[in-house]
Amino acid sequence: MFIQPTRSRSKGFTLLEVMIALIIFGLIATVIQKVTAQTIVQSERIRLKTFANWIAENKMAEMRLSEQLPPTREQKDDLEYANEKWKLVSKVTKTSDVNFHRVDLEVYHLTENDQFDKGNQILSYSGFVGLH
Repeated sequence: MFIQPTRSRSKGFTLLEVMIALIIFGLIATVIQKVTAQTIVQSERIRLKTFANWIAENKMAEMRLSEQLPPTREQKDDLEYANEKWKLVSKVTKTSDVNFHRVDLEVYHLTENDQFDKGNQILSYSGFVGLH
């Protein structure tokens, strides 16, 4: 009796299939990395905007709680808030009503070397202060 050897076909992936799978996984990983990086940048931007809003609201509250109208002028203040350095620019102008002044606040986040740059403006805030 003569038994012929049978060829067993190995079950697995071909090199082409593996390469295509690697390309697909590489593309997916690239997309995930870009989305994650954008999320981190947006998170930092929201954090800075929140702090800038608190700074502006605090300044406006100080002016409103004052017993007198703030003088009409432009003032620049350097602040440290939440372990960050900030510049607050206050512009107070007169209105047609003598009992009210318009207040425009601009909040800037200072860079590592404390450079003031108009491009670092985080928030612009406007309001009115009046006599009670």
